[in-house]
Amino acid sequence: MTNRPRIILLVATAVLILLIISGTVLLGFVIYWGLGYALGHRLSFNLPIFVRLLGLLLLATGVAVLFDVLRYRRPLDILVSTSETFRKMITRKPLGEKSVRTEPLVPKGPCVYVRNPMYFGVVTIPFGLGLLFSSTPLFLWGLVVTCWFWFVEIPFEEKELQALFGDTYTDYRRQVPKLFPYGRKYRPHDTQEV
Repeated sequence: MTNRPRIILLVATAVLILLIISGTVLLGFVIYWGLGYALGHRLSFNLPIFVRLLGLLLLATGVAVLFDVLRYRRPLDILVSTSETFRKMITRKPLGEKSVRTEPLVPKGPCVYVRNPMYFGVVTIPFGLGLLFSSTPLFLWGLVVTCWFWFVEIPFEEKELQALFGDTYTDYRRQVPKLFPYGRKYRPHDTQEV
């Protein structure tokens, strides 16, 4: 792929990412308004301060995880990888074809605790904002974006990674949770007793 089409593809990917974010935010607000209309009153949390502070902690965690991911993956590599995934989703191109994806499967940083740390970071941000500002629409945005990753994005990407990395990915997937870390840590060539 020459430089010009590659740049166009990367820009289109960035625009698609912004559209997905905007769409999930809008869907969160539509659910909020729809539920409010169906129930006959406005939904609101009115959360106590300690719960709102928990939201601040979630927000800080999400931002910290995203920055930690950037210590191990360059933003351009992330954009190229995302672009390739979207292209394969849209065109139904065969999975496992390396094309422009060059990164090896070497879990480092937050990837040793969760298979999708970027998505975890993205998901915790709207939940954190929803709790911090006691905002039902923002909290619903978190639910929508979680569903997008859980049911659409991650399953496709995991098929792709399975096709690319085979047994190595199977072992990684068996050891590390999909989206929400809960203490398990990846160990290459797991030697746990059966």
